[in-house]
Amino acid sequence: MSVHVCYSTVDAIEGRVNSYGGAIIIKNSLVRALEGKERLRMARLRQVFYMLGARGLDCYPRVPVVSNEWWSFLVYRRDLLTVDLAAVANDAKITAAVECVLKARSNAPWAHTTPSKVDLRSAVRTLGEKRLAQSA
Repeated sequence: MSVHVCYSTVDAIEGRVNSYGGAIIIKNSLVRALEGKERLRMARLRQVFYMLGARGLDCYPRVPVVSNEWWSFLVYRRDLLTVDLAAVANDAKITAAVECVLKARSNAPWAHTTPSKVDLRSAVRTLGEKRLAQSA
């Protein structure tokens, strides 16, 4: 069964990601409000994740875990994870950010060794800042 998601919902989330440095934590309640629904079902949340992925954005966790409106997920631009390996070797801050991203993407979101969404957001933003500095 196909679920319709408003393009305005995806546009609003993408706009927030772009205005907050390429990475932002979104609560499920925001998606519910943007969709104008009383409840947010998993099928709708999965469709939002899919549509964000089609726009070049990644979500953490990669698939929605809970549709509870207080639950949150990280949305970030994929291009921020592209890093020059020479920069990683020379900068301890960048090395820590890359390690954080690798841990988050390789472990399950509920594992005790997985970084929090807040830590991952900071790491992605750090990598984005470094990428902007390299391109300038």
